[in-house]
Amino acid sequence: MPFDRVGGQEKAVAILRNALRNGRLAHAYLFIGPEGVGKRLTATTLFKAMNCQSPPGPGDCCEKCPSCIKVNSLNHADFIVLEPEGETIKIDQIRDMQKRLRFRPLEGGRRACILDAADCLNDAASNALLKTLEEPPQETHLFLITSRPHRLLPTILSRCQWVKFRPLSPGQIAQILQRDHSLEGEKAHFYASLAAGSVGQAVALSDRVDFEKRLDWLRFFSSLPQKSAEEIFETCERLAKEEEEIGDLLDLWKIWVRDLVVFKVRGAGATEGLINHDLLSDLERDAAKVSFDRLEGIFASISSIQKSLAFNVNKQLALETLMLGIKKESSMGH
Repeated sequence: MPFDRVGGQEKAVAILRNALRNGRLAHAYLFIGPEGVGKRLTATTLFKAMNCQSPPGPGDCCEKCPSCIKVNSLNHADFIVLEPEGETIKIDQIRDMQKRLRFRPLEGGRRACILDAADCLNDAASNALLKTLEEPPQETHLFLITSRPHRLLPTILSRCQWVKFRPLSPGQIAQILQRDHSLEGEKAHFYASLAAGSVGQAVALSDRVDFEKRLDWLRFFSSLPQKSAEEIFETCERLAKEEEEIGDLLDLWKIWVRDLVVFKVRGAGATEGLINHDLLSDLERDAAKVSFDRLEGIFASISSIQKSLAFNVNKQLALETLMLGIKKESSMGH
């Protein structure tokens, strides 16, 4: 079933499908939860179920009828989606939506308006939206999607029915990555472990952080005690020109240090809780070389450099300081 693709949100989906089956859908919903956990997908699937011409069951959609096909191709006249233009959703966007809402649904069914990143409404747009929430048109349902409800006006919050979406487990995200994005098992597990409960974040990471490049950076980290100062300086000079690569590198190193601590606590053979669990032999080798105190110091150094880079410090100098410090910490052993 299409709703099955909204992985890990069984409670939210059940609330909405029951409301649809019982004819009790609210005019305005606030979908709250982390980014990339299925809020927009749920709203879209619910709209298809509202208008499906051949539903396989109550509160479901077929994905094959003209209405479902139009939604999937973003060509349904009664399916309105607003997103920020630049950094905000502007009043002109709300006014354009309101003009469309003056008429009955064009295709004879129900209409849905999705405001994705609704917390980006500017003040004028927020006040304009209130008029629609106070006097909602018939057969029209608004879905305000946000991960930051505190940024919305209290008057908007009070006029919506709240539905909460939860972060997904790494296992759930890995399944979705394998099913919908054709990622292999180890890759799916790795990106899912980094994604903080968000499929969207996992997909973005899979596009940006090359799985094999991860191996190169982790092995470079492990070999820092043996690297000469000249090799470190050359690497830092190259890295300083690639701002995004610096961020990925530091994140990967922090995860590696975290895995080393987990490995030392749980011992050889225990893979539970490890993000880089496909690199057990490397973890075992590195964990034997460095004490808990040294690992804590290295982790703190990486975090400190990450904070300083946010203030436009000299990137090359910051990286050199970090790598030479890690080389010293690692060389000191247990």
